[in-house]
Amino acid sequence: SIYNIAKSFLEENKDYVLELVRREGKPVLLHFVPEGKYYWVINIEYNIIDQLDRPREIGTFQIDIGNAKRFGITYTDEKGEKKYPVIIHTAIIGSVERYIYAVLDTAVAMEREGRSPMLPVWLSPIQVRLIPVGEKHVEKCLEIAAALSKRGFRADVDDRKESISKRIRDAETHWIPYIAVIGDKEVKEGKLSVRIREESRVEKLSAENLIEILKEKTKGYPRRELTLPILVSKRPGYR
Repeated sequence: SIYNIAKSFLEENKDYVLELVRREGKPVLLHFVPEGKYYWVINIEYNIIDQLDRPREIGTFQIDIGNAKRFGITYTDEKGEKKYPVIIHTAIIGSVERYIYAVLDTAVAMEREGRSPMLPVWLSPIQVRLIPVGEKHVEKCLEIAAALSKRGFRADVDDRKESISKRIRDAETHWIPYIAVIGDKEVKEGKLSVRIREESRVEKLSAENLIEILKEKTKGYPRRELTLPILVSKRPGYR
Protein backbone atom coordinates (compact mmCIF):
# COMPACT_ATOMS: atom_id res chain seq x y z
CA SER A 1 0.00 0.00 0.00
CA ILE A 2 0.98 3.62 -0.50
CA TYR A 3 0.38 5.98 2.43
CA ASN A 4 0.12 9.54 1.10
CA ILE A 5 0.31 11.52 4.32
CA ALA A 6 0.95 14.97 5.76
CA LYS A 7 3.99 14.88 8.05
CA SER A 8 2.15 16.78 10.80
CA PHE A 9 -0.62 14.14 10.83
CA LEU A 10 1.94 11.35 11.16
CA GLU A 11 3.70 13.12 14.04
CA GLU A 12 0.41 13.69 15.90
CA ASN A 13 -1.03 10.22 15.18
CA LYS A 14 2.01 7.97 14.95
CA ASP A 15 0.52 5.13 17.01
CA TYR A 16 -2.65 5.13 14.89
CA VAL A 17 -0.70 4.97 11.61
CA LEU A 18 1.57 2.22 12.97
CA GLU A 19 -1.52 0.21 13.93
CA LEU A 20 -2.85 0.51 10.36
CA VAL A 21 0.47 -0.76 9.04
CA ARG A 22 0.56 -3.62 11.57
CA ARG A 23 -2.91 -4.72 10.48
CA GLU A 24 -1.75 -4.96 6.87
CA GLY A 25 1.17 -7.14 7.86
CA LYS A 26 3.18 -5.99 4.85
CA PRO A 27 5.65 -3.19 4.10
CA VAL A 28 4.08 0.10 3.04
CA LEU A 29 5.45 3.10 1.17
CA LEU A 30 5.20 6.44 2.99
CA HIS A 31 4.79 9.40 0.66
CA PHE A 32 4.85 12.77 2.41
CA VAL A 33 2.72 15.48 0.80
CA PRO A 34 2.89 19.28 1.29
CA GLU A 35 0.92 20.56 4.27
CA GLY A 36 -2.57 21.80 3.37
CA LYS A 37 -2.29 20.96 -0.32
CA TYR A 38 -5.08 18.37 -0.26
CA TYR A 39 -8.44 18.14 1.48
CA TRP A 40 -7.22 14.99 3.26
CA VAL A 41 -4.41 14.41 5.76
CA ILE A 42 -3.94 10.76 4.83
CA ASN A 43 -4.86 8.92 1.65
CA ILE A 44 -4.08 5.20 1.58
CA GLU A 45 -3.96 3.48 -1.81
CA TYR A 46 -4.36 -0.29 -1.67
CA ASN A 47 -2.64 -2.01 -4.58
CA ILE A 48 -2.36 -5.50 -6.00
CA ILE A 49 0.16 -6.93 -8.45
CA ASP A 50 -1.83 -8.16 -11.44
CA GLN A 51 -1.15 -11.06 -13.80
CA LEU A 52 1.04 -8.78 -15.95
CA ASP A 53 3.17 -7.98 -12.87
CA ARG A 54 1.89 -4.41 -12.75
CA PRO A 55 0.71 -2.60 -9.60
CA ARG A 56 -2.98 -1.71 -9.71
CA GLU A 57 -4.90 0.39 -7.20
CA ILE A 58 -8.12 -1.35 -6.16
CA GLY A 59 -9.21 0.53 -3.04
CA THR A 60 -8.63 3.73 -1.08
CA PHE A 61 -9.10 5.16 2.41
CA GLN A 62 -8.98 8.88 3.20
CA ILE A 63 -9.37 11.09 6.26
CA ASP A 64 -10.90 14.28 4.88
CA ILE A 65 -10.62 17.47 6.96
CA GLY A 66 -11.39 19.99 4.22
CA ASN A 67 -14.64 19.20 2.44
CA ALA A 68 -16.97 19.64 5.42
CA LYS A 69 -16.18 23.35 5.57
CA ARG A 70 -16.19 23.65 1.78
CA PHE A 71 -19.69 22.17 1.49
CA GLY A 72 -21.13 23.58 4.71
CA ILE A 73 -21.47 20.23 6.50
CA THR A 74 -21.78 20.74 10.26
CA TYR A 75 -22.91 19.03 13.44
CA THR A 76 -23.78 20.35 16.89
CA ASP A 77 -21.61 19.12 19.75
CA GLU A 78 -22.61 18.53 23.39
CA LYS A 79 -22.01 22.22 24.16
CA GLY A 80 -24.42 23.30 21.45
CA GLU A 81 -21.65 24.59 19.22
CA LYS A 82 -21.49 23.93 15.49
CA LYS A 83 -18.46 21.96 14.35
CA TYR A 84 -17.12 20.70 11.04
CA PRO A 85 -16.88 16.88 11.06
CA VAL A 86 -13.99 14.80 9.80
CA ILE A 87 -15.19 12.83 6.77
CA ILE A 88 -14.00 9.28 6.11
CA HIS A 89 -13.81 8.23 2.45
CA THR A 90 -13.60 4.52 1.77
CA ALA A 91 -13.71 2.63 -1.51
CA ILE A 92 -13.24 -1.03 -0.62
CA ILE A 93 -13.04 -2.19 -4.22
CA GLY A 94 -13.15 1.20 -5.91
CA SER A 95 -15.31 1.97 -8.92
CA VAL A 96 -17.18 -0.45 -11.19
CA GLU A 97 -14.34 -0.65 -13.69
CA ARG A 98 -11.88 -1.55 -10.90
CA TYR A 99 -14.15 -4.38 -9.82
CA ILE A 100 -14.48 -5.70 -13.39
CA TYR A 101 -10.71 -5.44 -13.77
CA ALA A 102 -10.19 -7.51 -10.59
CA VAL A 103 -12.73 -10.12 -11.77
CA LEU A 104 -11.05 -10.50 -15.17
CA ASP A 105 -7.57 -10.55 -13.63
CA THR A 106 -8.74 -13.42 -11.40
CA ALA A 107 -9.93 -15.26 -14.52
CA VAL A 108 -6.47 -14.84 -16.08
CA ALA A 109 -4.92 -16.30 -12.92
CA MET A 110 -7.26 -19.30 -13.14
CA GLU A 111 -6.22 -19.95 -16.74
CA ARG A 112 -2.53 -19.73 -15.85
CA GLU A 113 -3.11 -22.31 -13.13
CA GLY A 114 -4.58 -24.70 -15.70
CA ARG A 115 -8.19 -24.13 -14.66
CA SER A 116 -11.08 -22.95 -16.83
CA PRO A 117 -11.41 -19.16 -16.56
CA MET A 118 -14.84 -17.96 -15.49
CA LEU A 119 -16.81 -15.12 -13.98
CA PRO A 120 -18.38 -15.51 -10.54
CA VAL A 121 -21.64 -17.45 -10.94
CA TRP A 122 -23.77 -14.51 -9.76
CA LEU A 123 -22.19 -12.26 -12.40
CA SER A 124 -22.32 -14.68 -15.35
CA PRO A 125 -24.82 -13.38 -17.96
CA ILE A 126 -26.04 -16.96 -18.52
CA GLN A 127 -25.74 -19.19 -15.47
CA VAL A 128 -27.19 -22.40 -16.93
CA ARG A 129 -27.26 -23.52 -20.56
CA LEU A 130 -29.67 -26.37 -21.36
CA ILE A 131 -28.91 -28.37 -24.51
CA PRO A 132 -31.62 -30.68 -25.89
CA VAL A 133 -30.35 -33.78 -27.69
CA GLY A 134 -33.27 -33.63 -30.13
CA GLU A 135 -36.24 -31.44 -30.98
CA LYS A 136 -38.52 -33.55 -28.78
CA HIS A 137 -36.42 -32.60 -25.74
CA VAL A 138 -36.79 -28.83 -26.20
CA GLU A 139 -40.03 -28.74 -24.21
CA LYS A 140 -38.37 -30.42 -21.22
CA CYS A 141 -35.49 -27.95 -21.41
CA LEU A 142 -37.93 -25.03 -21.44
CA GLU A 143 -39.71 -26.50 -18.42
CA ILE A 144 -36.46 -26.70 -16.45
CA ALA A 145 -35.38 -23.23 -17.62
CA ALA A 146 -38.71 -21.83 -16.38
CA ALA A 147 -38.18 -23.48 -12.97
CA LEU A 148 -34.70 -21.95 -12.74
CA SER A 149 -35.99 -18.55 -13.84
CA LYS A 150 -38.74 -18.69 -11.21
CA ARG A 151 -36.02 -19.04 -8.55
CA GLY A 152 -34.16 -16.02 -9.93
CA PHE A 153 -31.51 -17.75 -12.04
CA ARG A 154 -30.62 -17.04 -15.67
CA ALA A 155 -31.02 -20.12 -17.85
CA ASP A 156 -31.47 -20.52 -21.59
CA VAL A 157 -31.99 -23.31 -24.13
CA ASP A 158 -29.70 -23.87 -27.11
CA ASP A 159 -32.22 -25.26 -29.59
CA ARG A 160 -30.10 -24.55 -32.68
CA LYS A 161 -29.75 -27.25 -35.31
CA GLU A 162 -26.09 -27.80 -34.52
CA SER A 163 -24.31 -30.87 -33.21
CA ILE A 164 -24.29 -31.42 -29.46
CA SER A 165 -20.50 -31.09 -29.35
CA LYS A 166 -20.61 -27.71 -31.12
CA ARG A 167 -23.31 -26.40 -28.79
CA ILE A 168 -21.32 -27.55 -25.75
CA ARG A 169 -18.19 -25.93 -27.19
CA ASP A 170 -20.04 -22.65 -27.79
CA ALA A 171 -21.35 -22.65 -24.21
CA GLU A 172 -17.83 -23.25 -22.90
CA THR A 173 -16.54 -20.40 -25.07
CA HIS A 174 -19.08 -18.15 -23.34
CA TRP A 175 -17.82 -19.26 -19.90
CA ILE A 176 -21.25 -20.55 -18.85
CA PRO A 177 -20.83 -22.10 -15.37
CA TYR A 178 -23.32 -24.97 -15.79
CA ILE A 179 -24.10 -26.78 -19.05
CA ALA A 180 -26.75 -29.51 -19.01
CA VAL A 181 -27.43 -31.93 -21.88
CA ILE A 182 -30.93 -33.42 -21.90
CA GLY A 183 -31.94 -36.49 -23.89
CA ASP A 184 -34.12 -39.58 -23.44
CA LYS A 185 -31.95 -40.94 -20.63
CA GLU A 186 -32.06 -37.70 -18.64
CA VAL A 187 -35.83 -37.37 -19.08
CA LYS A 188 -36.37 -40.97 -17.93
CA GLU A 189 -34.02 -40.74 -14.92
CA GLY A 190 -35.09 -37.23 -13.93
CA LYS A 191 -31.45 -36.18 -13.69
CA LEU A 192 -29.33 -33.86 -15.81
CA SER A 193 -25.80 -34.45 -17.08
CA VAL A 194 -24.30 -31.17 -15.87
CA ARG A 195 -20.87 -29.89 -16.89
CA ILE A 196 -19.57 -27.86 -13.95
CA ARG A 197 -17.03 -25.39 -15.32
CA GLU A 198 -15.42 -24.55 -11.98
CA GLU A 199 -14.62 -28.20 -11.29
CA SER A 200 -14.05 -29.33 -14.91
CA ARG A 201 -16.26 -32.38 -14.49
CA VAL A 202 -19.69 -33.78 -15.37
CA GLU A 203 -22.14 -34.71 -12.62
CA LYS A 204 -25.63 -36.19 -12.59
CA LEU A 205 -27.95 -33.74 -10.83
CA SER A 206 -31.67 -33.29 -10.49
CA ALA A 207 -33.07 -29.85 -11.30
CA GLU A 208 -33.60 -29.26 -7.56
CA ASN A 209 -29.99 -30.25 -6.80
CA LEU A 210 -28.80 -27.74 -9.39
CA ILE A 211 -31.02 -25.03 -7.90
CA GLU A 212 -29.54 -25.67 -4.44
CA ILE A 213 -26.00 -25.38 -5.84
CA LEU A 214 -26.91 -22.11 -7.55
CA LYS A 215 -28.43 -20.79 -4.33
CA GLU A 216 -25.20 -21.52 -2.47
CA LYS A 217 -22.97 -20.04 -5.19
CA THR A 218 -24.98 -16.81 -5.40
CA LYS A 219 -25.78 -16.40 -1.70
CA GLY A 220 -25.66 -12.75 -0.68
CA TYR A 221 -25.52 -11.48 -4.26
CA PRO A 222 -28.25 -9.82 -6.35
CA ARG A 223 -30.29 -11.78 -8.87
CA ARG A 224 -31.37 -10.37 -12.20
CA GLU A 225 -33.65 -11.82 -14.87
CA LEU A 226 -32.44 -13.00 -18.26
CA THR A 227 -32.59 -10.10 -20.73
CA LEU A 228 -32.21 -12.22 -23.88
CA PRO A 229 -34.69 -14.57 -25.60
CA ILE A 230 -34.67 -17.88 -23.75
CA LEU A 231 -34.16 -19.79 -27.03
CA VAL A 232 -30.69 -19.25 -28.46
CA SER A 233 -32.08 -19.70 -31.99
CA LYS A 234 -34.16 -16.54 -31.54
CA ARG A 235 -31.15 -14.30 -30.89
CA PRO A 236 -29.31 -12.22 -33.50
CA GLY A 237 -26.40 -14.14 -34.98
CA TYR A 238 -23.23 -13.05 -36.74
CA ARG A 239 -21.23 -15.02 -39.27
